[in-house]
Order: sequence, then structure tokens, then C-alpha cells
Amino acid sequence: MKYQYKITHISRDERWISISSNGEFDCEDPESFLILLKRIKDSIGGEIEDIGDTRYLIRNDGFGLIYQWDDCFGIYVIYPRNVTEKPIINFLEQYF
Repeated sequence: MKYQYKITHISRDERWISISSNGEFDCEDPESFLILLKRIKDSIGGEIEDIGDTRYLIRNDGFGLIYQWDDCFGIYVIYPRNVTEKPIINFLEQYF
């Protein structure tokens, strides 16, 4: 299946970005999350590290992002306080 990823919400206070792969919530399609993770990993030559609770790091992504799958809300990317959301958005949108 070909996914059409897009950013659906940004929480600047809580520092997370919600991503959809089909224009709506993706809570029933974890495959879209795995495909996005692998796409980023392969592009940057990083390694995926499982940090628990369906949360992952991709080593060498340059930002220290946490990629999370939630079976209620779908794909989330959590970003650190020392980075603004604009470079994160630009980075993620390369893989959409």
C-alpha cells in the first residue's frame, strides 16, 4: 500500500507532531508507521532502537526524535526542547 503522509497536528507546548498516512487517524494501521521508520532509517543510514512502549529512536537522525505508535491515535514524533518544530517538519516532510 502507498501511504500519503501528512502532518495533522503540532503541539508546541508538549513538543509532539502527529502524522497521518491516510488523511485521518491511523490507529488501525501500524504498517504505515513501520514503513515511515524504515524509510527514514534507510535514508540517513541510522539504526532503529526500541525504547519501549512502541517508541523508537533512529540513531543519527540529527535531532534525537522519538517516533511513537499509538493504537488510539496513530503516529507521533516527539521532539526535544532545544529544537524548534520548523527544522523537524522540514526533516519529516522529506519522507512523505
